[in-house]
Amino acid sequence: MNGYHFVKRVFDVLGALVTLIVLSPVLIVVCVLILLFLGAPIFFRQERVTIGERVFQLWKFRSMLNPDPERGLVSDGQRMTRFGRLLRSSSLDELPSLWNVLCGDMSLIGPRPLPTRYLPHYSDQQRRRHQVRGGLSGMAQISGRNRVRWDDRFDLDVEYVDTVSFGLDLRILMRTISIVLRADGISQDGEVTAENFGGTLKSDLVVFDQRSRTETITTWSVSGSDGHEIGCCEISVISAQTLLIRFDDCTKADPDIEIRREVVRLLTNRARATEAEFAVCAVRADGVDRSVLTEAGFKEIADPEEQLKFGHLASADRILAGCRLWPDEPADLDADTDSHADNSAYADNNEYADTGAGRSRLILFGRARHEAGRGESAMQRPPKADASQ
Repeated sequence: MNGYHFVKRVFDVLGALVTLIVLSPVLIVVCVLILLFLGAPIFFRQERVTIGERVFQLWKFRSMLNPDPERGLVSDGQRMTRFGRLLRSSSLDELPSLWNVLCGDMSLIGPRPLPTRYLPHYSDQQRRRHQVRGGLSGMAQISGRNRVRWDDRFDLDVEYVDTVSFGLDLRILMRTISIVLRADGISQDGEVTAENFGGTLKSDLVVFDQRSRTETITTWSVSGSDGHEIGCCEISVISAQTLLIRFDDCTKADPDIEIRREVVRLLTNRARATEAEFAVCAVRADGVDRSVLTEAGFKEIADPEEQLKFGHLASADRILAGCRLWPDEPADLDADTDSHADNSAYADNNEYADTGAGRSRLILFGRARHEAGRGESAMQRPPKADASQ
């Protein structure tokens, strides 16, 4: 296997070098078109993780307009243009990453390198994807690209690590060419590209079974591993700034603290899959959820004025707790950096502007739908002036 990894590196260098030389006229034309249709900067850079969990700067062509709240250019859908979709569908935005292959940061074939902000949320099994160099394409990409859910993608990445060979790489390369020509699987259902990875949604204790999904509301039934019903979960968009999450317990017995911990963990992971920056939870002051939230990293918001900004009326029997969903978010590398995601036409993630007052979500946990408000929190910050891809 070590011998093949040496041969693989030789093929990577030759393949990337020849492709860059042959397509150099295309690279020049794309640079000019980006300046005409999207403006400066031309390139998108972001810190990613490769073999040995080493961090490097990924290079790609920018495919979205710079964020501009005054013009209504904030979300991915608002910033995406026809030209940007063309770049993605043709995978021309990937060409600068060939430089990363030449430098040894990436391989032509391997698990897609993902943002550093995801590192704390991998399971031990998922971290094994970093035993090989990240690649331009891999098993997850030829299995549906952005349509494959995160847990399934990581399973495929680990399978690649365990079975890597020349024959497998050749099959992936051939399938990749076919998929790129068909422009298949570029975006995830309901997303411009794909959702964030906030942590695994697999659980040995509870099962979330999606009941329905519309543009504004998604509901799940929640049951235990033995099949008994525990309750239901609902995520609903109640304004441009607010996402409401609630969990209704239908059991008559006292709350099981382990079940509660698992529900909070899964809801927090689902919150990270959105564009939310903070999670805010309203629960009974004398309930078991208070200690569970503290264990999960939530901190109580004691200031009544601050609570009101989150749409919560201060009361003796209910408390409000919040946490930052991405506490160790890396600093921007340049004016086109986005720590959230990738503008990959393959299968990484979506392109987000920095979450600000116009986009952050309010997340409530409990039975108090009427407490959800439309106020702006002091924890929210205005969008940065730099572009974000």
